[in-house]
Amino acid sequence: MWHLTVQTNSELAPLISGPDPASTAADPLFGTANAWNNLNIPFGVLSTNPIWNNLVNSTGALTNVSFSVTGNVAGVDFNPFIANLDPLRSEFLAWNDTVGSGGLPLSTTIDWELTGLAPKTTYDMCVYGSQANYDRSFNMTIQGTTLNVPTFDATTSTPTPGCVLITNLLSDGNGMIAGVGTGIGDPSQYTSEADWSGFQLVQVPDAAAVPEPSSVILIGTGTLSLFGTLRKRLVS
Repeated sequence: MWHLTVQTNSELAPLISGPDPASTAADPLFGTANAWNNLNIPFGVLSTNPIWNNLVNSTGALTNVSFSVTGNVAGVDFNPFIANLDPLRSEFLAWNDTVGSGGLPLSTTIDWELTGLAPKTTYDMCVYGSQANYDRSFNMTIQGTTLNVPTFDATTSTPTPGCVLITNLLSDGNGMIAGVGTGIGDPSQYTSEADWSGFQLVQVPDAAAVPEPSSVILIGTGTLSLFGTLRKRLVS
């Protein structure tokens, strides 16, 4: 099992570890989460086609699994601006926004890939939206299924955070699972920005032709956004 969450270089949000109640409630397989991949990405800097190699599984062991994004994204962290945030959801990857500092051209849609998984194996995934200063949901499409990933507004009453469960994803013959994240709404309006805080991926027991040790990858996206943009939005 793998757990991924975004971690910017602001160094204000704590590192993530241990099980997440929302994902465990959605699928008990995620309850064995321990070590997370805190994906480092620069805060307030445009990043093109970022990739993270040799992700660790839930036991903390290095694997050959890699996670990559194709497109222009930004790393955002709301911890400098809003107190008492959910650590898992307060840092994220942002796209579908051209209103940022200097009008930097974030992609309206991003493609992503997980490689190095067991070939022809079934997995479940739980996807996290962000806790930002606006609701900035996005659509996630994986293997023909499109689901909306909600976010929640940190400046209003805090709902119970959850995750979007996508089941029975089959890796291809090379051990790859791919997907598309689509911003919804007009990218010239920053309230239409898409904010992705991470995900968890777990192999479904007895689904693979060749069993492998239970390993969970936790992928969480850290706060992605432009510093100038965040400050401008939050004080306006």
